[in-house]
Amino acid sequence: MPETIYARYMHKRSLLISLIFLVLGAILATTAVGAQTFLEQIDEEEESIISFETEIENLEEQITSYEKQLSDIADLVAETEARIAIEDEKLVLIPIYLELMADNLIDRYVSLEEPTSVRHVMAIDAYVRNDEHINAVLTQSIQLSEEALEQIRARLLYESIINDANDQLLAIYGQLRQLGREIDSLFDRRNQSNERRTLAFEDRSEAMSIVPGIEEQIDSANTNINTLRASIAKAELEIDRLRELLVAMRWTALIGEDIIRPALAFKIDNVGAARPQSGINQADVVYEELVESGLTRLVAIFQTESPSVVGPIRSARTSDPILLSGFDMPLFAYSGANQITLDIVYASDVISVNWDRASSAYWQSTTRRSPHNLYASPSQLWALNPEPERTELPPAPFEFRGSEEPLHPSAVPAERIAIDFGWTEVDYRWNGSGWTRRQGGTAHIDANGVRVAPPNMIVQFVRYGTSPAAETSPEAETVGTGVAWIFTDGHLIIGEWDRTDANMPALYHVEGEEIRLTPGRTWVALAEEGTASWE
Repeated sequence: MPETIYARYMHKRSLLISLIFLVLGAILATTAVGAQTFLEQIDEEEESIISFETEIENLEEQITSYEKQLSDIADLVAETEARIAIEDEKLVLIPIYLELMADNLIDRYVSLEEPTSVRHVMAIDAYVRNDEHINAVLTQSIQLSEEALEQIRARLLYESIINDANDQLLAIYGQLRQLGREIDSLFDRRNQSNERRTLAFEDRSEAMSIVPGIEEQIDSANTNINTLRASIAKAELEIDRLRELLVAMRWTALIGEDIIRPALAFKIDNVGAARPQSGINQADVVYEELVESGLTRLVAIFQTESPSVVGPIRSARTSDPILLSGFDMPLFAYSGANQITLDIVYASDVISVNWDRASSAYWQSTTRRSPHNLYASPSQLWALNPEPERTELPPAPFEFRGSEEPLHPSAVPAERIAIDFGWTEVDYRWNGSGWTRRQGGTAHIDANGVRVAPPNMIVQFVRYGTSPAAETSPEAETVGTGVAWIFTDGHLIIGEWDRTDANMPALYHVEGEEIRLTPGRTWVALAEEGTASWE
Protein backbone atom coordinates (compact mmCIF):
# COMPACT_ATOMS: atom_id res chain seq x y z
CA MET A 1 0.00 0.00 0.00
CA PRO A 2 1.53 3.37 -0.94
CA GLU A 3 2.56 5.52 1.99
CA THR A 4 0.33 8.57 2.52
CA ILE A 5 0.11 11.38 4.99
CA TYR A 6 -2.33 9.26 6.98
CA ALA A 7 -0.10 6.19 6.90
CA ARG A 8 2.84 8.27 8.08
CA TYR A 9 0.81 9.27 11.16
CA MET A 10 0.97 5.62 12.24
CA HIS A 11 4.76 5.69 12.12
CA LYS A 12 5.13 8.94 13.98
CA ARG A 13 3.90 8.09 17.43
CA SER A 14 4.85 11.41 18.94
CA LEU A 15 2.84 13.29 16.35
CA LEU A 16 -0.13 10.98 16.89
CA ILE A 17 0.01 11.52 20.63
CA SER A 18 0.15 15.27 20.06
CA LEU A 19 -2.90 15.10 17.83
CA ILE A 20 -4.76 13.04 20.39
CA PHE A 21 -3.99 15.61 23.06
CA LEU A 22 -5.14 18.36 20.75
CA VAL A 23 -8.44 16.58 20.22
CA LEU A 24 -8.83 15.95 23.94
CA GLY A 25 -8.16 19.62 24.54
CA ALA A 26 -10.86 20.50 22.02
CA ILE A 27 -13.27 18.13 23.76
CA LEU A 28 -12.53 19.62 27.19
CA ALA A 29 -12.94 23.09 25.78
CA THR A 30 -16.31 22.34 24.31
CA THR A 31 -17.88 25.05 25.10
CA ALA A 32 -18.96 28.14 24.90
CA VAL A 33 -19.27 28.84 21.26
CA GLY A 34 -22.65 27.16 20.98
CA ALA A 35 -23.78 28.41 24.37
CA GLN A 36 -22.73 31.94 23.52
CA THR A 37 -24.73 31.75 20.30
CA PHE A 38 -27.83 30.64 22.21
CA LEU A 39 -27.34 33.37 24.83
CA GLU A 40 -27.08 35.94 22.06
CA GLN A 41 -30.26 34.57 20.49
CA ILE A 42 -32.00 34.74 23.88
CA ASP A 43 -30.91 38.38 24.22
CA GLU A 44 -32.26 39.08 20.75
CA GLU A 45 -35.58 37.42 21.59
CA GLU A 46 -35.85 39.37 24.85
CA GLU A 47 -35.11 42.59 23.00
CA SER A 48 -37.79 41.63 20.50
CA ILE A 49 -40.27 41.14 23.34
CA ILE A 50 -39.44 44.58 24.74
CA SER A 51 -39.89 46.04 21.26
CA PHE A 52 -43.21 44.21 20.82
CA GLU A 53 -44.44 45.43 24.21
CA THR A 54 -43.49 49.01 23.32
CA GLU A 55 -45.40 48.67 20.05
CA ILE A 56 -48.40 47.31 21.96
CA GLU A 57 -48.30 50.29 24.35
CA ASN A 58 -48.19 52.67 21.37
CA LEU A 59 -51.09 50.87 19.73
CA GLU A 60 -53.10 50.91 22.95
CA GLU A 61 -52.50 54.66 23.19
CA GLN A 62 -53.69 54.99 19.61
CA ILE A 63 -56.80 52.96 20.44
CA THR A 64 -57.47 55.23 23.45
CA SER A 65 -57.16 58.23 21.14
CA TYR A 66 -59.46 56.61 18.58
CA GLU A 67 -62.01 55.77 21.27
CA LYS A 68 -61.88 59.40 22.47
CA GLN A 69 -62.61 60.47 18.90
CA LEU A 70 -65.53 58.06 18.79
CA SER A 71 -66.80 59.43 22.09
CA ASP A 72 -66.55 62.99 20.75
CA ILE A 73 -68.35 61.91 17.60
CA ALA A 74 -71.04 60.21 19.68
CA ASP A 75 -71.51 63.48 21.62
CA LEU A 76 -71.68 65.40 18.36
CA VAL A 77 -74.19 62.93 16.93
CA ALA A 78 -76.28 63.21 20.11
CA GLU A 79 -76.18 67.01 19.82
CA THR A 80 -77.21 66.91 16.15
CA GLU A 81 -80.00 64.47 16.93
CA ALA A 82 -81.22 66.85 19.66
CA ARG A 83 -81.17 69.66 17.11
CA ILE A 84 -83.06 67.49 14.67
CA ALA A 85 -85.60 66.60 17.36
CA ILE A 86 -86.17 70.30 18.17
CA GLU A 87 -86.67 71.15 14.52
CA ASP A 88 -88.91 68.12 14.04
CA GLU A 89 -91.05 69.34 16.94
CA LYS A 90 -91.25 72.80 15.41
CA LEU A 91 -92.11 71.36 12.03
CA VAL A 92 -94.90 69.35 13.66
CA LEU A 93 -96.35 72.50 15.29
CA ILE A 94 -96.12 74.81 12.28
CA PRO A 95 -98.82 72.97 10.29
CA ILE A 96 -101.08 73.25 13.34
CA TYR A 97 -100.40 76.99 13.55
CA LEU A 98 -101.04 77.30 9.82
CA GLU A 99 -104.30 75.42 10.14
CA LEU A 100 -105.44 77.72 12.96
CA MET A 101 -104.49 80.76 10.92
CA ALA A 102 -106.26 79.31 7.94
CA ASP A 103 -109.41 79.03 10.07
CA ASN A 104 -108.91 82.62 11.24
CA LEU A 105 -108.29 83.72 7.70
CA ILE A 106 -111.48 82.05 6.55
CA ASP A 107 -113.36 83.76 9.40
CA ARG A 108 -111.93 87.12 8.33
CA TYR A 109 -112.93 86.51 4.74
CA VAL A 110 -116.38 85.47 5.89
CA SER A 111 -116.65 88.63 8.04
CA LEU A 112 -116.05 90.68 4.90
CA GLU A 113 -119.37 89.51 3.55
CA GLU A 114 -121.67 91.56 5.82
CA PRO A 115 -120.14 95.08 5.48
CA THR A 116 -119.44 94.47 1.83
CA SER A 117 -123.03 93.42 1.33
CA VAL A 118 -124.33 96.47 3.20
CA ARG A 119 -122.17 98.76 1.17
CA HIS A 120 -123.26 97.10 -2.03
CA VAL A 121 -126.92 97.36 -1.05
CA MET A 122 -126.61 100.98 -0.05
CA ALA A 123 -124.74 101.81 -3.20
CA ILE A 124 -127.40 100.14 -5.27
CA ASP A 125 -130.12 102.01 -3.35
CA ALA A 126 -128.40 105.34 -3.92
CA TYR A 127 -128.01 104.56 -7.56
CA VAL A 128 -131.69 103.63 -7.86
CA ARG A 129 -132.84 106.85 -6.18
CA ASN A 130 -130.51 109.01 -8.22
CA ASP A 131 -130.43 111.60 -5.33
CA GLU A 132 -128.03 114.22 -6.66
CA HIS A 133 -129.19 117.10 -4.46
CA ILE A 134 -128.62 115.74 -1.02
CA ASN A 135 -126.20 118.53 -0.12
CA ALA A 136 -128.73 121.11 -1.18
CA VAL A 137 -131.37 119.34 0.87
CA LEU A 138 -129.18 119.41 3.93
CA THR A 139 -128.41 123.13 3.56
CA GLN A 140 -132.07 123.87 3.27
CA SER A 141 -133.11 121.56 6.08
CA ILE A 142 -134.16 124.42 8.25
CA GLN A 143 -136.91 125.22 5.83
CA LEU A 144 -138.16 121.63 5.56
CA SER A 145 -141.21 120.20 7.09
CA GLU A 146 -141.18 117.54 9.72
CA GLU A 147 -141.69 114.92 7.08
CA ALA A 148 -138.73 116.27 5.13
CA LEU A 149 -136.59 116.24 8.25
CA GLU A 150 -137.40 112.57 8.74
CA GLN A 151 -136.21 111.84 5.28
CA ILE A 152 -132.97 113.72 5.95
CA ARG A 153 -132.36 111.73 9.11
CA ALA A 154 -132.88 108.53 7.17
CA ARG A 155 -130.40 109.73 4.62
CA LEU A 156 -127.81 110.50 7.26
CA LEU A 157 -128.35 107.08 8.80
CA TYR A 158 -127.87 105.57 5.37
CA GLU A 159 -124.50 107.28 5.01
CA SER A 160 -123.54 106.28 8.55
CA ILE A 161 -124.23 102.64 7.73
CA ILE A 162 -122.07 102.90 4.63
CA ASN A 163 -119.25 104.52 6.57
CA ASP A 164 -119.51 101.87 9.28
CA ALA A 165 -119.36 99.14 6.65
CA ASN A 166 -116.31 100.80 5.14
CA ASP A 167 -114.67 100.98 8.56
CA GLN A 168 -115.41 97.35 9.18
CA LEU A 169 -113.96 96.44 5.81
CA LEU A 170 -110.84 98.46 6.50
CA ALA A 171 -110.42 96.73 9.85
CA ILE A 172 -110.96 93.30 8.35
CA TYR A 173 -108.52 94.02 5.52
CA GLY A 174 -106.00 95.07 8.16
CA GLN A 175 -106.57 91.83 10.00
CA LEU A 176 -106.18 89.88 6.75
CA ARG A 177 -102.91 91.65 6.03
CA GLN A 178 -101.70 90.84 9.55
CA LEU A 179 -102.74 87.23 9.10
CA GLY A 180 -100.87 87.15 5.81
CA ARG A 181 -97.75 88.47 7.48
CA GLU A 182 -98.09 85.89 10.25
CA ILE A 183 -98.58 83.11 7.68
CA ASP A 184 -95.54 84.33 5.77
CA SER A 185 -93.63 84.30 9.06
CA LEU A 186 -94.73 80.72 9.72
CA PHE A 187 -93.58 79.64 6.27
CA ASP A 188 -90.28 81.43 6.87
CA ARG A 189 -89.97 79.66 10.22
CA ARG A 190 -90.74 76.35 8.53
CA ASN A 191 -88.09 76.98 5.85
CA GLN A 192 -85.54 78.02 8.45
CA SER A 193 -86.39 74.98 10.57
CA ASN A 194 -85.96 72.73 7.52
CA GLU A 195 -82.63 74.36 6.76
CA ARG A 196 -81.45 73.90 10.35
CA ARG A 197 -82.71 70.31 10.29
CA THR A 198 -80.89 69.66 7.00
CA LEU A 199 -77.72 71.19 8.43
CA ALA A 200 -78.04 69.00 11.53
CA PHE A 201 -78.45 65.91 9.30
CA GLU A 202 -75.38 66.94 7.32
CA ASP A 203 -73.39 67.43 10.52
CA ARG A 204 -74.52 64.03 11.78
CA SER A 205 -73.76 62.34 8.45
CA GLU A 206 -70.33 63.94 8.33
CA ALA A 207 -69.62 62.80 11.88
CA MET A 208 -70.94 59.29 11.20
CA SER A 209 -68.88 59.04 8.00
CA ILE A 210 -65.73 59.29 10.10
CA VAL A 211 -66.77 56.41 12.38
CA PRO A 212 -66.04 53.48 9.99
CA GLY A 213 -62.53 54.74 9.34
CA ILE A 214 -61.81 55.11 13.05
CA GLU A 215 -63.35 51.70 13.80
CA GLU A 216 -61.22 50.22 11.03
CA GLN A 217 -58.14 51.80 12.61
CA ILE A 218 -59.16 50.37 15.99
CA ASP A 219 -59.69 46.92 14.44
CA SER A 220 -56.34 47.19 12.68
CA ALA A 221 -54.65 48.25 15.91
CA ASN A 222 -56.29 45.37 17.81
CA THR A 223 -55.22 42.96 15.06
CA ASN A 224 -51.68 44.27 15.30
CA ILE A 225 -51.80 43.95 19.08
CA ASN A 226 -52.97 40.34 18.77
CA THR A 227 -50.21 39.68 16.24
CA LEU A 228 -47.64 41.25 18.54
CA ARG A 229 -48.93 39.28 21.52
CA ALA A 230 -48.68 36.12 19.43
CA SER A 231 -45.13 37.16 18.52
CA ILE A 232 -44.37 37.69 22.20
CA ALA A 233 -45.75 34.24 23.02
CA LYS A 234 -43.69 32.78 20.18
CA ALA A 235 -40.58 34.64 21.37
CA GLU A 236 -41.16 33.37 24.92
CA LEU A 237 -41.44 29.82 23.58
CA GLU A 238 -38.26 30.39 21.59
CA ILE A 239 -36.49 31.66 24.71
CA ASP A 240 -37.62 28.54 26.58
CA ARG A 241 -36.38 26.41 23.69
CA LEU A 242 -33.03 28.20 23.57
CA ARG A 243 -32.61 27.88 27.32
CA GLU A 244 -33.20 24.17 26.95
CA LEU A 245 -30.61 24.09 24.17
CA LEU A 246 -28.10 25.84 26.43
CA VAL A 247 -27.68 22.48 28.14
CA ALA A 248 -28.34 20.43 25.01
CA MET A 249 -26.30 19.30 22.05
CA ARG A 250 -26.93 21.28 18.88
CA TRP A 251 -27.20 18.32 16.52
CA THR A 252 -29.86 16.45 18.54
CA ALA A 253 -31.15 18.88 21.23
CA LEU A 254 -30.49 16.10 23.76
CA ILE A 255 -28.97 17.02 27.11
CA GLY A 256 -25.20 17.20 26.91
CA GLU A 257 -22.28 19.41 25.96
CA ASP A 258 -21.33 20.09 22.39
CA ILE A 259 -17.86 19.12 21.26
CA ILE A 260 -16.25 21.37 18.67
CA ARG A 261 -15.25 18.73 16.14
CA PRO A 262 -16.17 17.86 12.55
CA ALA A 263 -19.01 15.61 11.61
CA LEU A 264 -17.91 12.05 10.95
CA ALA A 265 -19.83 10.04 8.34
CA PHE A 266 -19.67 6.27 7.86
CA LYS A 267 -20.82 4.34 4.81
CA ILE A 268 -22.55 1.33 6.37
CA ASP A 269 -23.55 -1.95 4.80
CA ASN A 270 -27.28 -2.73 4.95
CA VAL A 271 -27.83 -6.16 3.40
CA GLY A 272 -29.01 -9.08 5.49
CA ALA A 273 -25.49 -10.43 6.03
CA ALA A 274 -24.42 -7.04 7.41
CA ARG A 275 -27.11 -6.79 10.08
CA PRO A 276 -27.20 -6.18 12.95
CA GLN A 277 -24.92 -3.17 12.50
CA SER A 278 -22.86 -1.50 15.20
CA GLY A 279 -23.23 2.14 16.25
CA ILE A 280 -26.24 3.04 14.12
CA ASN A 281 -28.38 3.95 17.13
CA GLN A 282 -25.76 6.47 18.28
CA ALA A 283 -25.61 8.34 14.96
CA ASP A 284 -27.14 11.82 15.04
CA VAL A 285 -28.60 11.36 11.56
CA VAL A 286 -28.72 8.36 9.24
CA TYR A 287 -29.41 8.72 5.51
CA GLU A 288 -30.62 5.67 3.61
CA GLU A 289 -29.72 5.82 -0.06
CA LEU A 290 -30.32 3.57 -3.03
CA VAL A 291 -27.38 1.69 -4.53
CA GLU A 292 -27.27 -1.05 -7.17
CA SER A 293 -29.97 -3.71 -7.66
CA GLY A 294 -32.55 -2.05 -5.44
CA LEU A 295 -30.36 -2.42 -2.35
CA THR A 296 -29.66 0.40 0.11
CA ARG A 297 -26.74 1.57 2.18
CA LEU A 298 -26.66 3.87 5.16
CA VAL A 299 -24.69 7.07 5.63
CA ALA A 300 -24.52 7.42 9.42
CA ILE A 301 -23.25 10.80 10.62
CA PHE A 302 -21.83 11.27 14.12
CA GLN A 303 -21.09 14.55 15.85
CA THR A 304 -22.36 14.38 19.43
CA GLU A 305 -21.46 10.78 20.33
CA SER A 306 -18.54 8.50 19.74
CA PRO A 307 -19.49 4.83 19.99
CA SER A 308 -16.63 2.38 20.42
CA VAL A 309 -17.28 0.73 17.07
CA VAL A 310 -19.20 1.43 13.85
CA GLY A 311 -19.78 -0.96 10.99
CA PRO A 312 -19.75 -2.97 8.89
CA ILE A 313 -18.29 -0.34 6.58
CA ARG A 314 -18.61 -0.53 2.79
CA SER A 315 -17.51 1.40 -0.28
CA ALA A 316 -18.40 4.97 -1.21
CA ARG A 317 -20.66 6.09 -4.03
CA THR A 318 -20.68 9.34 -5.99
CA SER A 319 -23.88 10.32 -4.13
CA ASP A 320 -21.88 10.60 -0.90
CA PRO A 321 -19.69 13.69 -1.41
CA ILE A 322 -22.70 15.55 -2.83
CA LEU A 323 -24.73 14.75 0.27
CA LEU A 324 -21.91 15.32 2.78
CA SER A 325 -20.60 18.60 1.37
CA GLY A 326 -23.32 20.39 3.35
CA PHE A 327 -21.67 19.57 6.68
CA ASP A 328 -18.56 21.77 6.52
CA MET A 329 -15.73 19.45 5.59
CA PRO A 330 -16.86 16.30 7.40
CA LEU A 331 -14.68 13.26 7.84
CA PHE A 332 -15.83 10.36 5.67
CA ALA A 333 -15.10 6.76 6.61
CA TYR A 334 -15.54 4.09 3.94
CA SER A 335 -13.83 0.93 2.79
CA GLY A 336 -12.80 2.17 -0.65
CA ALA A 337 -14.31 2.76 -4.10
CA ASN A 338 -13.51 2.48 -7.78
CA GLN A 339 -11.07 5.02 -9.13
CA ILE A 340 -13.66 7.39 -10.60
CA THR A 341 -15.54 7.54 -7.31
CA LEU A 342 -12.28 8.04 -5.38
CA ASP A 343 -11.27 10.91 -7.65
CA ILE A 344 -14.65 12.56 -7.08
CA VAL A 345 -14.52 12.10 -3.30
CA TYR A 346 -10.91 13.31 -3.08
CA ALA A 347 -11.73 16.38 -5.19
CA SER A 348 -14.60 17.34 -2.90
CA ASP A 349 -14.55 19.19 0.43
CA VAL A 350 -15.17 15.90 2.20
CA ILE A 351 -12.10 14.67 4.11
CA SER A 352 -11.49 11.01 3.39
CA VAL A 353 -10.49 8.89 6.36
CA ASN A 354 -11.06 5.66 4.48
CA TRP A 355 -9.42 2.30 5.07
CA ASP A 356 -6.62 3.18 2.69
CA ARG A 357 -5.77 6.50 4.37
CA ALA A 358 -6.51 5.73 8.01
CA SER A 359 -6.13 2.00 8.28
CA SER A 360 -4.98 2.18 11.91
CA ALA A 361 -8.54 3.04 12.93
CA TYR A 362 -10.00 0.04 11.07
CA TRP A 363 -10.11 -3.70 11.66
CA GLN A 364 -11.81 -6.74 10.22
CA SER A 365 -14.08 -8.82 12.41
CA THR A 366 -13.39 -12.53 12.55
CA THR A 367 -17.05 -13.32 13.28
CA ARG A 368 -18.27 -12.21 9.87
CA ARG A 369 -17.33 -12.91 6.32
CA SER A 370 -15.88 -10.34 3.96
CA PRO A 371 -17.01 -7.86 2.70
CA HIS A 372 -19.40 -7.47 5.66
CA ASN A 373 -16.73 -7.44 8.36
CA LEU A 374 -14.91 -4.06 8.26
CA TYR A 375 -15.29 -1.84 11.35
CA ALA A 376 -13.72 1.36 12.64
CA SER A 377 -13.34 3.45 15.78
CA PRO A 378 -14.83 6.97 15.57
CA SER A 379 -12.55 8.33 18.29
CA GLN A 380 -9.46 7.16 16.42
CA LEU A 381 -10.71 8.66 13.17
CA TRP A 382 -11.35 12.00 14.88
CA ALA A 383 -7.86 11.83 16.31
CA LEU A 384 -6.49 11.46 12.81
CA ASN A 385 -8.25 14.56 11.52
CA PRO A 386 -5.56 16.55 9.66
CA GLU A 387 -7.58 19.78 9.52
CA PRO A 388 -6.75 22.79 11.75
CA GLU A 389 -8.50 23.05 15.09
CA ARG A 390 -12.13 24.08 14.73
CA THR A 391 -13.69 27.06 16.45
CA GLU A 392 -17.32 26.23 15.76
CA LEU A 393 -19.67 23.33 15.23
CA PRO A 394 -20.48 22.11 11.74
CA PRO A 395 -23.98 23.16 10.64
CA ALA A 396 -26.65 20.99 12.24
CA PRO A 397 -29.02 19.38 9.76
CA PHE A 398 -32.19 20.15 11.74
CA GLU A 399 -33.89 22.57 14.10
CA PHE A 400 -35.67 21.18 17.16
CA ARG A 401 -38.78 22.08 19.14
CA GLY A 402 -38.77 23.13 22.75
CA SER A 403 -40.56 20.88 25.24
CA GLU A 404 -43.58 23.20 25.34
CA GLU A 405 -43.56 24.11 21.66
CA PRO A 406 -46.41 22.69 19.58
CA LEU A 407 -45.99 20.91 16.27
CA HIS A 408 -46.40 22.79 13.02
CA PRO A 409 -50.13 23.62 12.50
CA SER A 410 -50.27 21.43 9.38
CA ALA A 411 -49.26 18.28 11.31
CA VAL A 412 -51.66 15.34 11.02
CA PRO A 413 -51.59 12.07 12.99
CA ALA A 414 -49.65 9.21 11.37
CA GLU A 415 -48.93 5.64 12.43
CA ARG A 416 -46.97 3.91 9.68
CA ILE A 417 -44.53 4.64 6.87
CA ALA A 418 -43.62 2.20 4.10
CA ILE A 419 -40.80 2.65 1.57
CA ASP A 420 -40.01 0.35 -1.33
CA PHE A 421 -36.48 0.84 -2.65
CA GLY A 422 -36.79 -2.24 -4.88
CA TRP A 423 -35.03 -5.20 -3.34
CA THR A 424 -35.06 -3.43 0.02
CA GLU A 425 -38.41 -2.76 1.67
CA VAL A 426 -38.62 -0.92 4.98
CA ASP A 427 -41.38 0.36 7.20
CA TYR A 428 -41.66 2.39 10.38
CA ARG A 429 -44.39 2.36 13.03
CA TRP A 430 -44.97 4.93 15.75
CA ASN A 431 -44.73 3.38 19.22
CA GLY A 432 -45.34 6.47 21.31
CA SER A 433 -41.71 7.57 21.53
CA GLY A 434 -40.10 6.64 18.22
CA TRP A 435 -40.59 5.19 14.75
CA THR A 436 -39.73 1.50 15.06
CA ARG A 437 -38.04 0.29 11.91
CA ARG A 438 -38.46 -3.02 10.13
CA GLN A 439 -36.54 -4.17 7.08
CA GLY A 440 -37.73 -7.04 4.94
CA GLY A 441 -40.49 -7.66 7.49
CA THR A 442 -38.01 -8.13 10.35
CA ALA A 443 -37.39 -5.78 13.26
CA HIS A 444 -34.23 -3.77 12.67
CA ILE A 445 -31.96 -3.99 15.71
CA ASP A 446 -28.37 -2.96 16.30
CA ALA A 447 -25.48 -5.15 17.48
CA ASN A 448 -26.52 -4.51 21.09
CA GLY A 449 -30.01 -5.83 20.42
CA VAL A 450 -31.60 -2.36 20.62
CA ARG A 451 -34.43 -1.67 18.20
CA VAL A 452 -33.91 1.11 15.69
CA ALA A 453 -36.64 3.63 16.60
CA PRO A 454 -35.61 7.25 15.96
CA PRO A 455 -37.92 10.01 17.25
CA ASN A 456 -37.84 11.57 13.79
CA MET A 457 -38.12 10.01 10.36
CA ILE A 458 -38.01 11.95 7.09
CA VAL A 459 -38.83 10.78 3.60
CA GLN A 460 -36.92 13.14 1.30
CA PHE A 461 -38.07 12.57 -2.26
CA VAL A 462 -35.16 12.87 -4.69
CA ARG A 463 -34.32 11.96 -8.24
CA TYR A 464 -31.68 9.34 -8.98
CA GLY A 465 -29.49 9.79 -11.99
CA THR A 466 -26.72 7.55 -13.29
CA SER A 467 -23.39 7.75 -11.49
CA PRO A 468 -20.39 8.70 -13.66
CA ALA A 469 -18.53 5.92 -11.90
CA ALA A 470 -20.72 3.07 -13.22
CA GLU A 471 -23.82 2.79 -15.39
CA THR A 472 -25.39 0.41 -12.88
CA SER A 473 -24.85 2.76 -9.95
CA PRO A 474 -27.56 5.32 -9.16
CA GLU A 475 -26.63 8.79 -7.93
CA ALA A 476 -28.98 10.67 -5.61
CA GLU A 477 -29.59 14.31 -6.53
CA THR A 478 -29.57 15.91 -3.08
CA VAL A 479 -28.89 19.48 -4.20
CA GLY A 480 -32.04 21.27 -5.29
CA THR A 481 -35.59 21.18 -3.97
CA GLY A 482 -38.36 18.67 -3.59
CA VAL A 483 -41.15 17.27 -1.46
CA ALA A 484 -40.45 15.99 2.05
CA TRP A 485 -42.55 14.03 4.53
CA ILE A 486 -41.49 14.82 8.06
CA PHE A 487 -42.67 12.29 10.66
CA THR A 488 -42.26 13.42 14.26
CA ASP A 489 -44.10 12.86 17.54
CA GLY A 490 -46.64 10.56 15.91
CA HIS A 491 -47.53 13.08 13.20
CA LEU A 492 -46.78 13.85 9.58
CA ILE A 493 -45.91 17.30 8.29
CA ILE A 494 -45.88 17.51 4.50
CA GLY A 495 -43.39 20.12 3.41
CA GLU A 496 -40.46 20.69 1.12
CA TRP A 497 -36.73 20.25 1.29
CA ASP A 498 -34.56 23.03 -0.06
CA ARG A 499 -30.84 22.72 -0.58
CA THR A 500 -29.96 25.29 -3.19
CA ASP A 501 -26.70 25.96 -1.34
CA ALA A 502 -24.61 22.79 -1.70
CA ASN A 503 -22.44 23.89 1.23
CA MET A 504 -25.34 23.66 3.68
CA PRO A 505 -27.66 20.85 4.76
CA ALA A 506 -31.16 20.69 3.35
CA LEU A 507 -33.74 22.97 4.92
CA TYR A 508 -37.10 21.33 5.63
CA HIS A 509 -39.93 23.81 5.61
CA VAL A 510 -43.59 24.54 4.99
CA GLU A 511 -43.97 27.66 2.84
CA GLY A 512 -40.66 29.01 4.13
CA GLU A 513 -41.28 28.23 7.81
CA GLU A 514 -38.65 25.78 9.01
CA ILE A 515 -40.02 22.56 10.48
CA ARG A 516 -38.72 21.80 13.96
CA LEU A 517 -38.24 18.20 14.97
CA THR A 518 -38.55 16.40 18.27
CA PRO A 519 -35.23 16.34 20.16
CA GLY A 520 -33.32 13.16 19.35
CA ARG A 521 -31.94 11.30 16.37
CA THR A 522 -33.27 11.30 12.84
CA TRP A 523 -33.33 8.86 9.94
CA VAL A 524 -33.79 10.19 6.41
CA ALA A 525 -34.84 8.01 3.48
CA LEU A 526 -33.67 9.36 0.11
CA ALA A 527 -36.59 7.86 -1.80
CA GLU A 528 -37.83 8.26 -5.33
CA GLU A 529 -41.27 9.74 -5.87
CA GLY A 530 -44.03 7.13 -5.75
CA THR A 531 -42.08 4.65 -3.65
CA ALA A 532 -43.40 5.67 -0.20
CA SER A 533 -46.76 5.67 1.54
CA TRP A 534 -48.09 6.43 5.00
CA GLU A 535 -51.19 5.87 7.06
